[in-house]
Amino acid sequence: MRDRLGALAERNFRLVFSSTTISAFGDGVSTIALAFAILKIHNSPVAVSIVIASRQGAATVVTLAAGVLADRLPRHLVLVAVAAVQGAVQAVAGALVLSGTASVAMLAGLAVVYGAADGFVIPTSQGLVPTIVSAGRLQQANALLGLTRAVLGMLGPTIGGVLTALGSPGAALEVDAATFVVSALLLVRVAIPRRADAAQPERFFVEMRQGWAEFKRQTWISRTFVFFLLGNFFGSAWGILGPYVAKQHYNGALAWGFIGGASGVGAVLGGVAALRLRPRRIVLASCLWAVPYGVPTLVLGLLLPLPVVVAAAFVQGFGIALHLTLWFTAFQQQVPESARSRVSSYDSLGSFVLIPLGSAAAGSVAAAIGARPTLIAAGALALASNLLIFAMRPIYRIEADVPQAA
Repeated sequence: MRDRLGALAERNFRLVFSSTTISAFGDGVSTIALAFAILKIHNSPVAVSIVIASRQGAATVVTLAAGVLADRLPRHLVLVAVAAVQGAVQAVAGALVLSGTASVAMLAGLAVVYGAADGFVIPTSQGLVPTIVSAGRLQQANALLGLTRAVLGMLGPTIGGVLTALGSPGAALEVDAATFVVSALLLVRVAIPRRADAAQPERFFVEMRQGWAEFKRQTWISRTFVFFLLGNFFGSAWGILGPYVAKQHYNGALAWGFIGGASGVGAVLGGVAALRLRPRRIVLASCLWAVPYGVPTLVLGLLLPLPVVVAAAFVQGFGIALHLTLWFTAFQQQVPESARSRVSSYDSLGSFVLIPLGSAAAGSVAAAIGARPTLIAAGALALASNLLIFAMRPIYRIEADVPQAA
């Protein structure tokens, strides 16, 4: 176990790991709180979809610019700025909910600001992680980051559900705001030498085109992102309609908290497995573990007993934890350091660009045909999208780099 936790011996990674741990707890709490804060104002899945789609849409709009800036600037300081903005947004949102003056329009406006900052997170993190840990510990570092997000993501929704059920979701949002402050204070202490390639950057759109060229060269990414895009489009119904169905047919915020907690438990065990699993065909293994995504959406729409929904969420969490660890490791091994954030921005855009539309569509379709039929269709289509990825030959070619001694 000491060997498998060896990445924590490296100071920069330890700081980033601690920051991720704290913010992951807050994210887990706020996921439940925000949904039920909106439902408290206006009991409709359409209202939830408006706020969530506003956040996701803003993140999508800034993603490409975020990739260019993250390849130019010190990446850990970019994440400091992101944490400061998101912490301020959550503090204001929590105060509005606690005072009883919040409206759907206000929360949607704050969601736009939050989402604009959030659009920097994935491109920046993808470029940052390989620079704060030795090459032989790269998969271990990704697994540990995923594991801490899973552990706190498991506790966060449960605590968020309890706080929401017993008090106000505004208190949970204030907890999330505090975690962003601590996260920023940790990240500002990271010390990374200035990159030589950042000394004289090219013009903005030249760098963007260079990132696109590298993205196309990585065919295992460019030929699969359409299927992940479709899977995420259909899968976005889970976050929009799940709380509504839980409130109508199960035990409200408490049941939804347990479902989220089960997904977290699965992700924890998936993260532990990722510390040991070393598949040779790393991208193929990553895609295999993504297959369960969409199953909980399907079983929730079928109104199967709560234990079945909880079990499906557990399996999905386990698979996604392994999928992300292996995918991020392959990405960081295959894509040149100087272009990682830009390529990641195209990958993120391709995967997530339709999520705001999916969130908006989920609420509208549910208003027309009902929440349950919408969840059933969305879950089945998400599952089919993930299975179609296996028709893409490049995923069978990428092999993991042999880890060297740290």
